[in-house]
Amino acid sequence: MTQRLIFVLRRLGNLRLLFSAASLLLGCLVSGCSTTDQPWQGTSSPTGGLIIPSNFDQALKENQKALAENKGQPDVALYNIGVISAHSANPKKDYSRALLSFRTLLKDYPGSLRAEQAKLWIQAIEQIQKASEEGQRLAEEKRAVARERDQLAQERTQLAQERNKLNYAIEKSRQLDADIEKRRKQSLNR
Repeated sequence: MTQRLIFVLRRLGNLRLLFSAASLLLGCLVSGCSTTDQPWQGTSSPTGGLIIPSNFDQALKENQKALAENKGQPDVALYNIGVISAHSANPKKDYSRALLSFRTLLKDYPGSLRAEQAKLWIQAIEQIQKASEEGQRLAEEKRAVARERDQLAQERTQLAQERNKLNYAIEKSRQLDADIEKRRKQSLNR
């Protein structure tokens, strides 16, 4: 049981490392892949790099509207929808929608300037999802180990109680044997 717990804890450490790497890759992608071709309604960072939407929902709606009405470049709108959906600061991030958007961009616009960036985003999101699934699996294993440990502790307690009862019965039996022997000697001495 202890070895299994150590194994689970080591896997959690590896998972944290993988998740950190995926987050770093995602951060690099976000910082190097800002676009201004479509409505974004955001603010530029002080360094002039990454554009962060001030309202993710509004930026998403504007890009969806531009895509639906065929305004501007559809590959840019798809790319922006993917970035907005997967953005680390977006409280309503939706990796499934981001993957769909990036995959649609690759399928419908393979020659797009954003195709390579979309591929990187897909890889990063898949790594994040894989790490998340692994984390959930490891957390379940950890809970199973904890349940098993608790069950073993209960069984140990029950065995200790039974041992105490048996020791008590043995002691009572010895006392009874001693009493019987004492009475037998007394009856022989009479």
